[in-house]
Amino acid sequence: MKKLWYIGIALLLWQCQDIKYPEAPENLIDKETMIQVYTDAYLANASKNFNRTILLREQIALTEYIYKKYDIDSLQYEKSNAFYSADLDNYRDMFLQVQENINARFREVDSIVQQEEEEKKRYKDSMRELQKRRRDSLGLGIQDSTEIDTSIPVKTKDSLTKPPVKRTLQGEIAPKSKKDSGL
Repeated sequence: MKKLWYIGIALLLWQCQDIKYPEAPENLIDKETMIQVYTDAYLANASKNFNRTILLREQIALTEYIYKKYDIDSLQYEKSNAFYSADLDNYRDMFLQVQENINARFREVDSIVQQEEEEKKRYKDSMRELQKRRRDSLGLGIQDSTEIDTSIPVKTKDSLTKPPVKRTLQGEIAPKSKKDSGL
């Protein structure tokens, strides 16, 4: 009786080893393109979870965008996905490549963000330097705006103030002195 159990278990295990892999479909998406499709699909899924309201408001269909981008349809994608997922070692290697692609995109975005931050910092520094030069051209010296003493009045010529004039008996206006008259 024990021998029958061992034979039954051996036959059962032997039957389980005969896995039939699906045949490659006619319009199989090549491996490299499929890796790119998976990468874009993961990023699209992440964007759906990040801010769904924008996607709904703008009526953006990310899966349709991916299909158009790679010129595939949903049936072709499903058949290719079934084919590649049947071989788990190959499928794992594909997704390791997808992970590397996503990490490369993150590094690219991080470098762009870092460049923008450096540009903002350079802009702020140049504006600060320009303000210092303007203050220096006014004779205030190169000081930070927090160090300027505003209690000391600065005398400046007012272009709107007219020189004092003297009225004559005839109602004419004449300069007060010969120096102002140009004589």
